[in-house]
Amino acid sequence: MKKQVFCLLFIFLTCSLSATTVYTRVNARPSEGWAGTYLIVYEKSSTEAYVWNGEDASNNFVAINLANGKITSDNLEDYQVTLSEENTNRYYVKAQAGYIGCDAKKNGLTFSNGGKECTLQSNGGYTILETNTNTCRFLCYESSSNFRFRFYYDSDKKWNDSNKHNICFYVLGDVEQGEAANQLDLSYAHAEMYACESKFPANGDLNNQYFLTYLWLAEEEDYNAVPQVWLEILAPTQYSIAGTYKSDYTSGVKYFINCQAQSKHSYFIFPSSAEQGWSQASINLAEMTITKVGASSYSNAYTYHIKLVFTDSNKKIWTLDKDMDVFGWWIDCDRSGAEDIDMEPVDFTLESGNHTTSLEEAASPSAHSCAKIIRNGQIFILRGDKLFTVTGMEVK
Repeated sequence: MKKQVFCLLFIFLTCSLSATTVYTRVNARPSEGWAGTYLIVYEKSSTEAYVWNGEDASNNFVAINLANGKITSDNLEDYQVTLSEENTNRYYVKAQAGYIGCDAKKNGLTFSNGGKECTLQSNGGYTILETNTNTCRFLCYESSSNFRFRFYYDSDKKWNDSNKHNICFYVLGDVEQGEAANQLDLSYAHAEMYACESKFPANGDLNNQYFLTYLWLAEEEDYNAVPQVWLEILAPTQYSIAGTYKSDYTSGVKYFINCQAQSKHSYFIFPSSAEQGWSQASINLAEMTITKVGASSYSNAYTYHIKLVFTDSNKKIWTLDKDMDVFGWWIDCDRSGAEDIDMEPVDFTLESGNHTTSLEEAASPSAHSCAKIIRNGQIFILRGDKLFTVTGMEVK
């Protein structure tokens, strides 16, 4: 009798365990292609997430828990979507109510009996689902009074809005994920930020930028042996780079990675396996979060935690996630005369408030030369015995 009870208990437990469904976060294009069954998820934190419930309504989500890129639940079947691939990077996404899409040039979500062509791309950190010639992206919008999954339209194909969040796809099954991204080996490297004084982009002008900065990763110790990353970014001030930067640009956004001009601005260099030397790729898609850590042991550096994910033009995903010393330099030109004159770099310490260079510390210029002075957080040009702002106004 005891043996029979034990067998029944074993069968019950086995059935209970088998009823539990596991979904696995997709970090890169699946090796067998995208066709399959998924949940569309917004990851609120490393342990909390919202699953799209398949409806077109406010608060159209179900809150769930997640751990280590897995969702374990036995009651999410009604919220699953299926993907079918009709041709290269053209997919149809079907929810319970029908194939999803949206009207052109509008925010929204529609359901139909026929498929609406979509494209899919993984950026390592999230999945990009777009339609209508990629002018509408599936995102989740979150504010204090509303939350909504739907397609959002942007004619410029940018979606840099603090209330809009990227989504993740979780595939049905306890799938072993391969390495989603290549870790940048920057063990011997530091980062340098070069800041220059100019204006923020206007009317699509990306060459005349306000606090245009260059973040150069991986210069030391043996720079010929480690990957190098050159990012042209916009920072909101000349003395701080802390914030979240994205390559999706909209007018008025000061945290921005300029990938639009491809390799002319943001690019990636890595040692070639061939003896010919270096190989270079442009950076097409990027997201970076820079968090303040503390003072560095170097006089003109500050320590930040840099978390970077980018996709290069070879469609490879790369990641960086570590504390690094970031060295600050002013590079600019003197605009106080008839012609702009390139200036010698001036070092400064990010975040620490050490942005003052006294006149005594500056090289004493002749009447025909100039020096750059940083005083009380402001930059000035010293020409002879006169002081000018960078725009050419004399300071009395």
